[in-house]
Amino acid sequence: MKIYKTLLVVIAASLINCDNSKEKLFWISEPVGEKNDLLFMAESTNLPNLSGDSLKLFLSHDERKGLDTSTMQFKNFGQIYTARKFKVFVLLKSTDSFGRDYVFLLRSYDHQWNVIDSYELAIWNEVNNKYCYGSINRNLIIERKCGEGGHSDTRQVTDDGKIIITSYYEP
Repeated sequence: MKIYKTLLVVIAASLINCDNSKEKLFWISEPVGEKNDLLFMAESTNLPNLSGDSLKLFLSHDERKGLDTSTMQFKNFGQIYTARKFKVFVLLKSTDSFGRDYVFLLRSYDHQWNVIDSYELAIWNEVNNKYCYGSINRNLIIERKCGEGGHSDTRQVTDDGKIIITSYYEP
């Protein structure tokens, strides 16, 4: 009887944990007091700047054409998702300006490294007083909130790698 109860508890726990739709692949939380995920991740990372062939992989030809690498840098935070038709990476773009200027980009690529789509998940721009925080979950639902008033934005990565506005609602 004790084995059956234990087995029942294990099965129930696994069923409860089966719904991983809320499980986040990547997130930048809104600051709480002195804790700030965005600034910590942007300023404490020891990832090298993308350059040369790596920069050619992650940026389109048009983006590279006008890029001044002395004032703008990109870092690869890694691949967070792979599908049959595309893959999703997180890139950090930082601009040397008169204040902190960081953007965490979600970017989808086909398997030949062509950019499909891009979305600014998190932003810290002191000059323009723009601050956004967000996350992407296992179902590729992107939620972002900007400003103190909390303008919310919900998007989704489609089966072909496009990032679209969605009315997805998760209670």
